[in-house]
Amino acid sequence: MESTEPEATEPESGDPEATEAVSADPKSAEPESAEAVKTPRRRVSFFRVVVALVLLAGVSFATVSFVNRAVDQSAKGNPTAWFAPYVDATLVPTFPFENPVEGGSKDVVLGFIVADRDGGCAPTWGTYVDLDGAATSFDLDRRITRLRAAGGNAIVSFGGLSNSELALRCKSPADLAEAYREVINRYELATVDFDIEGEALADTAANQRRGEALKLLQDEATKANRELAVWLTLPVAPQGLTADGLAAVEATLAAGVDLAGVNVMTMDYGAGRPESMSMAAANEEALQSTFTQLDGAYERAGNKLQPADLWGKIGATPMVGTQDTIPDQFTISDAQALISFAKVNGLGRLSLWSANRDGPCGSQMDELIVSNTCSGVEQEPLEFSRILNNLTGRAIGKNEQVTTTTERPVLVDDALTSPYPIWQDSRIYVEGQKIVWHGNVYVAKWWTKENRPDERVENLWDSPWRYLGPVMPNDRPAPKPDLPNGTYPAWNKASVYAKGKRVLFQGMAYQAKWYTQGDTPSPDRPWETPWQPVSVDLAASKSDLGASLPDWSGAIAYEAGSQIRYQGVAYEATRWNQADAPGSKNLTAGLPTWLPLATGDASGDATSDATSDAAGGVAGNASTTVPMS
Repeated sequence: MESTEPEATEPESGDPEATEAVSADPKSAEPESAEAVKTPRRRVSFFRVVVALVLLAGVSFATVSFVNRAVDQSAKGNPTAWFAPYVDATLVPTFPFENPVEGGSKDVVLGFIVADRDGGCAPTWGTYVDLDGAATSFDLDRRITRLRAAGGNAIVSFGGLSNSELALRCKSPADLAEAYREVINRYELATVDFDIEGEALADTAANQRRGEALKLLQDEATKANRELAVWLTLPVAPQGLTADGLAAVEATLAAGVDLAGVNVMTMDYGAGRPESMSMAAANEEALQSTFTQLDGAYERAGNKLQPADLWGKIGATPMVGTQDTIPDQFTISDAQALISFAKVNGLGRLSLWSANRDGPCGSQMDELIVSNTCSGVEQEPLEFSRILNNLTGRAIGKNEQVTTTTERPVLVDDALTSPYPIWQDSRIYVEGQKIVWHGNVYVAKWWTKENRPDERVENLWDSPWRYLGPVMPNDRPAPKPDLPNGTYPAWNKASVYAKGKRVLFQGMAYQAKWYTQGDTPSPDRPWETPWQPVSVDLAASKSDLGASLPDWSGAIAYEAGSQIRYQGVAYEATRWNQADAPGSKNLTAGLPTWLPLATGDASGDATSDATSDAAGGVAGNASTTVPMS
């Protein structure tokens, strides 16, 4: 039988004592048993033990430190992440966003800017009022000014579910950029939000126009040493963005826009959320899916992002309480889960829809009805905002201009320039009435008399007055019901009025915001009617109205909506025409080619034959309609 001596084993560590022991005794190479072959005996030095213990202690310390940092980071979240609830700016009663104490947040997202209802490329607030109309109807400019004075900031959102986002109606990137620019400059915005849903989301050409327009505006901001942060707000399901939503992101990136982030609407999942999946789980699944989609989108755009940077470009906006898809309901516990997820993963933004709804409903409210002014679930007032408003960052604020600080003089209210009547202690004021006092505008919260608007009170809710903001430099006197007959034509229920047409009703002047017939002018709720109250300089009403318009020419072809001046009267075209002089008897379906915008002429007469004929022609055929331009 062949011998099977075991192979000599080298010491693993090169220990000198072990090496000497092996070579000193030849017999030690011959094991006494099979067990000795399998488990050779070694000796370990004291020095090696000490080194190993030191290394182990170092690794343990590093591990504990890393874990502590990770836990601390998850508790704090992304240091630049911010919270701002959406506010429906045109909803009545108006939400007091201008006061961070009452509104629950320093920063707000005001919605929504859309195209006008005539289908034009003009920015409006929800089609109800243009930017000037919002300043008078909702005191929007002064309320934003007050918010910023209190340390807050306003972001404006374009689009929304209803009406038309401007990219659908503006036919070129340049025109679209001009419409966006008007809003950005008006409110001095440094952050803008685009809520893209419905028709706008599926319109490839509109998405491309929007991207090109935003790139143009961001380039302008960079040259002017300003910032313009752009957020896209898109619908989402637990499975992620829709195909159209992802395409909108890619189109924006392809245009070269530096996206601040994509804010997903974690709401209204409907059938997309299995019955076994909780709302909190659906929200987290939607955000994880969005992360994966955006990771690919940025990589395809040639800008691969690190995970932490990508999470910082993702936001979430739940609809608090009862949702449009009845099985879906976002509760207080869901809010707590969302803020925890946001901090652990480093989301860049949280919002909610909407601050107007962040409160409990009354007992008389049907639980199946989704309200615009309450959540439909058990909660304290503004409780959702308090929970989600636990991020440490702030959105990029106002694009400030350098100003010098001067001591503010004592303000003396002037009735000739105040936008509302000056407060008087002898008068009775009812809910909703606005007044001016010491350079500020207030609105009555309930019946009041002899309560000075700026009187000190222990609690804000003790005062019958709500402070809206300061009197603005561009404010005009409040419309007064004392204009003489003949200043403008008297409003007639049977008459058709084009956009821009002015009338007189109960001593007040009104201007049509869009085509209208049979809608009674009202000074109290102008956002609900097509009529906007206007202040009138009587001298201007007789000579200056329409002075800036071009004179009519028979050689020019005019589109519907064109405005001109003819024989001292301003007119708007109801349809395409050429060589059809205003005031002529040419009618189509009983409607004149030109409708007068004002009645004053250069000679100072209150009316003119052309105006009378045109107005009479319209009034005589109440069933006709004006084609939309």
